[in-house]
Amino acid sequence: MPKHVENQPPIGLTAQCNSVRLVDTPRLTSFQRFLLLVLILTGMTRISGAQESQSAPSADQVETFHTSTRLVVLDVVVTDKAGNPVKNLGKDDFTIVEDNVSQAVATFEAPEADSSLPSQRAAKDKDKNKETTTSSRPASDRAMNIIVLDELNSEFLDQAHARVAIDKFLRSQGPRLSSPTALLILGQKHLEVLHDYTLDPGALLDALKKRHAEMPSALMSSELYSSGDRLSMALQSLNLIADANRHFAARKNVIWVGPGFPALNSNAYVDRNVLGGDVQSVGNLLLDARMVVYTLDPRGIEAQPASYRQGDSGDQLESELTFEQVAPETGGRIFRIRNDIDVAIADSIKDGSFYYTLSYYPSNRDWNGKFRKVKVVMKRDGLAARTRMGYFSFAEAPANDQQLDTILSRAVVNPLSYRALNVQAFVKGSGTQAGSRNFKIYVGRNHLDWQTLPDGDHRCEVTIVEASIAPSGKVAAHTVKELEGIVAARKFSKDWEKPMAFEMTADVPAGTTHFKIVVRDSATGDMGTTDMAAQSR
Repeated sequence: MPKHVENQPPIGLTAQCNSVRLVDTPRLTSFQRFLLLVLILTGMTRISGAQESQSAPSADQVETFHTSTRLVVLDVVVTDKAGNPVKNLGKDDFTIVEDNVSQAVATFEAPEADSSLPSQRAAKDKDKNKETTTSSRPASDRAMNIIVLDELNSEFLDQAHARVAIDKFLRSQGPRLSSPTALLILGQKHLEVLHDYTLDPGALLDALKKRHAEMPSALMSSELYSSGDRLSMALQSLNLIADANRHFAARKNVIWVGPGFPALNSNAYVDRNVLGGDVQSVGNLLLDARMVVYTLDPRGIEAQPASYRQGDSGDQLESELTFEQVAPETGGRIFRIRNDIDVAIADSIKDGSFYYTLSYYPSNRDWNGKFRKVKVVMKRDGLAARTRMGYFSFAEAPANDQQLDTILSRAVVNPLSYRALNVQAFVKGSGTQAGSRNFKIYVGRNHLDWQTLPDGDHRCEVTIVEASIAPSGKVAAHTVKELEGIVAARKFSKDWEKPMAFEMTADVPAGTTHFKIVVRDSATGDMGTTDMAAQSR
């Protein structure tokens, strides 16, 4: 990517990943490998979050694996001829078709049921019959909403229209929102979190007011910010949102308020390697995170050319819509050529709040990376079903070093917190002076993956990244370590409610203002993050 895009250029850093074993027994071993950690410049915002607990496992659990196939999870919105949601449907009312071949429905959940399929990854673990204790993901019986104000691609007047629409929507909701809602903004340099999930519309209104609008420098300087640059940044933002939210059980509705890229031509440059920033990769990431996108154009009727036509997914240009295509791809909708964007926001939330969840094992086992078309057919006349259009059938495999680097890098730069693991961290050392720091990191024991060893002891393994952040927001230095924890059988159940403590030492450069800590469970891939100031404790 061009050097001017502040949150894009990677800083190539090679980190030696030291293996440390934390034990409650006298047995000791070690292992080493190298990781290349690519850290991207961006701003970081902390979101606090809590984790649910689970009961302690029995001591006789042993890890076993069985051959399995991919499980595809679909959230399906069903409407009648008037566009109203349809209730009281059963499993036999649905037929899943993949590439014109009917598929057997493996699981079915009505909208009233609590979600037992938190994500595609969690469903895969269940299918493996993995008898070891695995981390449980927070469950939710209702959809969650993420409103994104896209100022990067909006003229100043369009930004004002979008802000007025969001303000009007929030004021119309009364004292409480119908479902948890977060507010984000894609600014001129990076994605920002204005407010975490809340049911209080007033809190979101206050957060929006405190964040003043920016001059649209990305649009004013075409030599520095091409359409391809901005498209890549928008797709990367979807990647970051999906990464941080995939551990939540319910469907996530991303309501993207911005004009999109109707004028993007075939000659525009798009870096399709940065954070998997192409529509194909984004589509599969959103599938795994159970995330659906709604795109809302705040420019209104007068801004749209006469070449628009009516399509299955809403009003769209005869020429290809680029970013907006993510919406129907994920099962969402495109809202264009209308002046009541506040109503469109409400319609998006209503549309995404009542859905059926179905899953199936594809009968085609050839994972060749090709796109597979998916549709849900209703057996009752007059009903229409909408879900994602399909997925790319890439073969499943454990993350290699390069993929793991990308996963950890995104977590380091992501302004959203990862909360699949409950992480707290403390540092000992002097302020912003250069030198060695000792970090103590506590991870919720009940969300780690524990293997039961032959002697009855229990083992977990995590990768921890410490990133030192400079005043400019750049990653000044980092340390990566793999740590193995062994807990004696006699202590395991007794200490179940206590967090697991890990320790690491890192060299910190002068001027560091705060630290970003990332913890990743090596077995499940679940992650947790936390930020803390660079001060003594």
